[in-house]
Amino acid sequence: MDERLRQALLAARHACPEEDRHQPAAESELQAFEAEFGLIPPAFREYLAVCGGRVGGDGEWIDGLPELPDSHRQFRADSEFWRMRGVFIIGWDGAGNPFGIELSSGRVLVEDHNFGGIHEMAPSFTAFLAAGLSPDAEPGLGFPSQENN
Repeated sequence: MDERLRQALLAARHACPEEDRHQPAAESELQAFEAEFGLIPPAFREYLAVCGGRVGGDGEWIDGLPELPDSHRQFRADSEFWRMRGVFIIGWDGAGNPFGIELSSGRVLVEDHNFGGIHEMAPSFTAFLAAGLSPDAEPGLGFPSQENN
């Protein structure tokens, strides 16, 4: 993760009310999640270790480790309903639509159950974070993306 993005995420995390923050994830917690649900995409894994979740994300709350297992279980349980495949779920938008990182491309996608279809929210997870930290900027501008997921 680019150092400027890391610092911006930390500043945004500290600006959030304490009840809206998660603690950064410990390596043992990340490994326990991965033992049950599979590998976490590297950029998201680093994000969890730095921020713990919730901060950034182009207007959407991003799951931290307290919510992530339930989100993965819910998405799996409802797999017949959702058409998204090959996506690592990182949260649910305000309308109850799952969004996550497409494993093959690193794009952040959302599946809209009201209007139908799968839509790109950002070309990468770092662009998604940067857009959430700077809502007036185009996704990815101002924070260079060093990874595709």
